[in-house]
Amino acid sequence: MHRLLFPCLFLLGCGLLAPALLSLAGQPVRARAAARAPLTDARACKPQPPLEASLQQLAAADGVVELVYRVTSRPEAGALAFRLELPEGAELLDGTLAGSLPAGSAGTGELRARVRLPDASSARVLLHVDGALVGASGEAVSVRRALTWGRPAPAGRALTLVDAATGVAERIADAPVRHRGSVR
Repeated sequence: MHRLLFPCLFLLGCGLLAPALLSLAGQPVRARAAARAPLTDARACKPQPPLEASLQQLAAADGVVELVYRVTSRPEAGALAFRLELPEGAELLDGTLAGSLPAGSAGTGELRARVRLPDASSARVLLHVDGALVGASGEAVSVRRALTWGRPAPAGRALTLVDAATGVAERIADAPVRHRGSVR
């Protein structure tokens, strides 16, 4: 009985091992073929927006920030107008604040602006891009991008405590804004 058990197990093992080895032998060929196959863009099946805009800060020193922004349009976007909206008291030191793109243009490329921000607790720069779609619809399109610095002023009421000795007012709590919908 023991003499028959070993050869049977050996033949069974070889029978199971042979298909596994043969399947592994073809994997490098399939991997090389997959590596040569052209890659497709996953976004190709999804509708893309007619325009894109980006606004970033590159550097900041002594109240001066260097901004870089870009506007990219697709063929279905018509003529576009873009502008940077600076906070009150800000000063443009170098660069472009506004411009336009004709219909069918590829985009602005990288535009830069150096801006001196006002001495305030917060500041905000906005990039506005406006235009219309090409075609019968002529639908208006717009994109807004914003960069903020500092702590924005709280929306709502602030509870302050005035020190009797020094007369200094100190904010101790912010009450949130309460919105009430109109009932008709």
